[in-house]
This record gives sequence, structure tokens and C-alpha cells, in this order.
Amino acid sequence: MTLDLDELTQGWDCHPGELRARVVVGRDGDELIQLRIDLGVMQMSPDGRPDGHPYHGLPSTHEYIAHELRVGGERLTHQDWQELERELMQTNYRRLAYATLAEDALKANDCAGTRRYIKGALADIESCLTQLELLAEHDADARDTRSLRPTLVFDRARLLSQLGIVEGRFEEAIEHAEAGAARLDELLCELGYDEEAREEDPGVRYLRDLGRQLRLEYGVTRTLRERLEEALENEDFETAAEIREALRQRRPGESPAN
Repeated sequence: MTLDLDELTQGWDCHPGELRARVVVGRDGDELIQLRIDLGVMQMSPDGRPDGHPYHGLPSTHEYIAHELRVGGERLTHQDWQELERELMQTNYRRLAYATLAEDALKANDCAGTRRYIKGALADIESCLTQLELLAEHDADARDTRSLRPTLVFDRARLLSQLGIVEGRFEEAIEHAEAGAARLDELLCELGYDEEAREEDPGVRYLRDLGRQLRLEYGVTRTLRERLEEALENEDFETAAEIREALRQRRPGESPAN
């Protein structure tokens, strides 16, 4: 048996600045996600903790810390908070792997795969945001991870918009892009960015341009939500009721991200 990683990565090149990912089946028959990096491979479980191990009997460090905080938090140690930071970084790597897999599936016209991997990335984004919030609120010694929040907010809006396009929900794709741009701008303001810096931010500009592009491409001048706001302003309550019913017909969880 050789321990040389070159055999594992042979034919799976990774150029500097590029991300590669793949899904493999482990010895136990379960799927694993691999992320190619310059000098090797990261291997992660597809769900739960990326390292595949529970923490003090619970599915994640976040769940353990949240439980301990609910009952008083006396048992929590500095090591627990360090482990949460580690879990955050690993979850973010898996988010990158899922996003890369989604791009590859999209290029291959694999709609089912695209949906699956986007949803995996979105779940990891929500986990990362929750972990960041917990660290910011309770651990004064945590490393400064504020720069990660704008990246996650941007990628959530981008992926939600992409999912809307793949599933033919074009108005919602537009709403996710535009709401994401507004939320990212708001977050950057909270982090101390001035108006000029926010206007020039690549993420804000990308999402705003995406919203405009989708409106042109799919011929959407006003979304249902915009038509609802207009009807309410004009006190056209009958039309507003019809639009609300149309909005209710959308499947759960498809409102623009906050």
C-alpha cells in the first residue's frame, strides 16, 4: 500500500487559484466530498459535521454549544469555542466544494445535480452564518471572521438566483439577486464601508447587474411583489388579494433571502 497522494490526484489537476471538487464513494458505501487543493485533497462528509464525527454526543459543535448555553453554559471551555471555529472553517470549505460541484453540473446540463449541489451549498451557508453569529455573540477571543459574512451573503443570493433559473422560477431569481444586493450593501455599511466603497464592491455590482440582466433576458418588467406594492399604493385591494394568492402558491422557502 502506498501513501503517496500523487496516485489519488493523478489526472485531477488543480491550477493555482482554481477549485476542483468531486463526489466519491467510501469503503463503507457512503458518499464523500473531496475538494482538490494545491498540495492534496480535503475529504468531507456530505452532511452534518464535515469531519463526520459527533461532538460530545451531538451532531455538531454548534448544537453542543447552543445546548450548553440554554442550560447555563457552565461546562463550556475555550476548547469548545476553538472547535466551533474549526467547524466553521471546515463547513465553509464544504460550501466551496458544493458550489464548485454545482458549476460543473450546470456546465454538463445536469439539472438534478445542479439543484442538489446548490441546496448543499445553501445549507452550509446557513450553518456558517449561524456559527458566525454564535461566535460573535459569545466568544470575545474568537478570531476576526467578519470578512466571511459578506462572502456568504453574496454567495447565498447568487446561488438562490441560480437555483431559481434552473427551476424556471425567473421572477424569484430576480428577487433573490436584487434582495441579495440590498442585504450585502446593508452589511457592508454595518462593517464601516462608505457609500463609494459599497457602490464599487464587486459583489454588490454583480448582483445588481444580474438582476438587470435577468429582467431583460426573461422580459420581466415588474415582479409579483412589485405589482403587489403598486396595487397597495393605489388601494386596489382586489388586485392585491389576487397577487397575494399567487405568491402563496409559491413553494415554501422561496422568498428572497434576508
